[in-house]
Amino acid sequence: MESTDNTLDVYELGNNLGYLNYMIERFVEMIGEEETVDLLKYNEKKLSKTIRLNSLRSPFERTKALLKKKGVVLRNIEYLPEGIEIIESDIPIGATPEYLNGYYILQGKNSMYPSKILNPKEGEVIGDLTAAPGGKTTHLAQLMNNKGNIIALEISANRCRSLKSNLARMGVINTIVVQIDLRDVCNLELEFDKILLDAPCSGSGIIASDPTRKNSKNLSDINNHHNYQVELLKKSVKALKEKGEIVYCTCSLEPEENEQVISEVIKESNLKLVEIGKLGEPALEQFLDQKFHPDLIKARRLYPHKTSGEGFFIAKMVKK
Repeated sequence: MESTDNTLDVYELGNNLGYLNYMIERFVEMIGEEETVDLLKYNEKKLSKTIRLNSLRSPFERTKALLKKKGVVLRNIEYLPEGIEIIESDIPIGATPEYLNGYYILQGKNSMYPSKILNPKEGEVIGDLTAAPGGKTTHLAQLMNNKGNIIALEISANRCRSLKSNLARMGVINTIVVQIDLRDVCNLELEFDKILLDAPCSGSGIIASDPTRKNSKNLSDINNHHNYQVELLKKSVKALKEKGEIVYCTCSLEPEENEQVISEVIKESNLKLVEIGKLGEPALEQFLDQKFHPDLIKARRLYPHKTSGEGFFIAKMVKK
């Protein structure tokens, strides 16, 4: 069909941009054709660099003043006092003395929300169960003012080294790194007040920064992720105290990795979804022929084209 920029057929656009057809079909099912066009166009843009200021090393205003003195143009991120968008910089923002001294970390805007939503408190025992490379771990420590304890789990030895390096640079002293498969978390014989589970996923929410995701995963890969995520969430719940809280998140837009995981686990466990505010949009109530748990409207979806950031799914639950 003949098209203009405003009426370009969504499937033609997806094909031109290198997406597998099944992805376009699913996006259309989730958000409709018009919004899918907006999403595909947004994914072609270069995401603005964002940083998270680290109060464990330097007060926010001091760090901002130091960067401005270097000619870096900054913009505050609404609702995230620690979040800053880099509008313009003639210097490599990941190699400044301030960066090397841990005054800030490069971190996507939407990836800052899960730690904030978990809301860790001083004195609590927190489990960050898929922790490397440490963006969210260091954020948790900052929110706790380095008080209490974080147990950061990571299965990979190489990623553990990266995690420890970031913890040291950011001045974190309340975190213990444990190299372990999360599925063995109960062997640690710990009970957590709160848990952050940033589950490994297919990454369809971060195509703007990783265009290979347009054609690198098929439905079989997504279903494999689903099975793994369900297993991880079930194990995590077992390590959570009664009345403890858990935040489950992914950078995937696939319902099998998000709503379907929560629906499946919540039926078999004593979890209750809780409200997390008006961030993004409510999670899906159904997808194709599958209806999800009715309380899932309390979970949130952050679509890239609507939030100017990475795609995320975030759900918060309490253990009854």
